[in-house]
Amino acid sequence: MDLESVRQFILSDEKIKEYFLSLAGKENSGQSAHGTIQNPSLENGSEDSTKAAELENAALRKKLKAAQEQAAALEGECVRLRETLSQTELQKNAAVKQLKAFEPIYSAIKIYNSLSETAKAATKNIFRTASPDGFISCGAQKDSLANLWDYGRTLAAYGSEDCLKIDQLFGYFVSLYNLTFEQPVYTLIEPQIGDRFDEDLHVSLIHGKRISGVSDVLLRGYCINGKTVSKALVK
Repeated sequence: MDLESVRQFILSDEKIKEYFLSLAGKENSGQSAHGTIQNPSLENGSEDSTKAAELENAALRKKLKAAQEQAAALEGECVRLRETLSQTELQKNAAVKQLKAFEPIYSAIKIYNSLSETAKAATKNIFRTASPDGFISCGAQKDSLANLWDYGRTLAAYGSEDCLKIDQLFGYFVSLYNLTFEQPVYTLIEPQIGDRFDEDLHVSLIHGKRISGVSDVLLRGYCINGKTVSKALVK
């Protein structure tokens, strides 16, 4: 019997057919099971990768937590520094405000120190001490005001620019003297450049020439209780 006859015989008999089909199913099942058993390294590799990923995630979470804690600490430090800066700014503003109260005194002493040595020596009878307290005490007296203005007139007559500094000092000490009274005792005569020349208020230092207007102010004049004592020296 040839192979084709055998095949036809098997296919014609149901029991023999089922038997061979069952054998084929077992073989496929065995091959499948055998395939699973033959690849354990794939399963182990997958498990190892999962564990590595979990460890890496845990490490990243730990770093993230540390970074968040550091950020919170830095934010707290920033808040503290901002508060300190705010307090420092308030203290600085208070100090600046206090300094402004002393600025006129400082400016007056600075002007005095800028005088020539000859001018300083000539005012020794007015400013008997170089200390700030003594400087103010000596300058803000009625006799000192008269002597200071007279010396300024002398400087102006000789063409010394120190007369302008004496004028500034005179104005400062007049303001201090007036503070001791309810109403100002001294009033300054303060001509402006371009004003019309007024013989009742101005004295011209341009000798031999009549002027019609003020081109320069060398020393302001002053009145006491409304009465003109010394006229302003102008050109």
